[in-house]
Amino acid sequence: MPHGMSFREYMRHNGKYVAKFQAHQQAVNEAYWKVHEEAMRPGALDKKTKELIALSIIVAKHCDVCITFHIRDCVRAGCTDDEIMETLSIAVMEGDGPTMVYAGNAVEALEEYRAAEAKAGKGAKDTPADEQAGG
Repeated sequence: MPHGMSFREYMRHNGKYVAKFQAHQQAVNEAYWKVHEEAMRPGALDKKTKELIALSIIVAKHCDVCITFHIRDCVRAGCTDDEIMETLSIAVMEGDGPTMVYAGNAVEALEEYRAAEAKAGKGAKDTPADEQAGG
C-alpha cells in the first residue's frame, strides 16, 4: 500500500486501475462478479458468516485492498468487533507470522471504518467513492 494512504484511500486509488483492467476484460469482470454474487448470497450460511469467512481467507492471502473491501462488508453486515477479531485469530492460526501482519492491517482498516461511522453517525453509508470501489 502506498505510504501515507489510508485503507479507504488506497481502495479508491486501486479501484481506478482495476476499472481500466475491467474495461479491457469485460467477460472476466462479469464472470468474477457473478461468482461473487452467487457465493455471497445467503443460504445455509448467512451474509455475516460469509463475510467473516471471506475476511479470514483474504487476510491469509495478504491483500490490503481485499481486506479493506471485506472489512467494509463485515461492518455493513453487522459484524461486531469481537467477531472480526476472532475471525482474524483463525486466519493467523492458519497463516502464521505474515498473516499476523495482515491481521493488523485489517484491524487498522476496521478502526478507520468505525471512526468514519462514528463521525457520520451510527449506521451511516460510505461515501459515493467507497460505493464505486467495489467489493
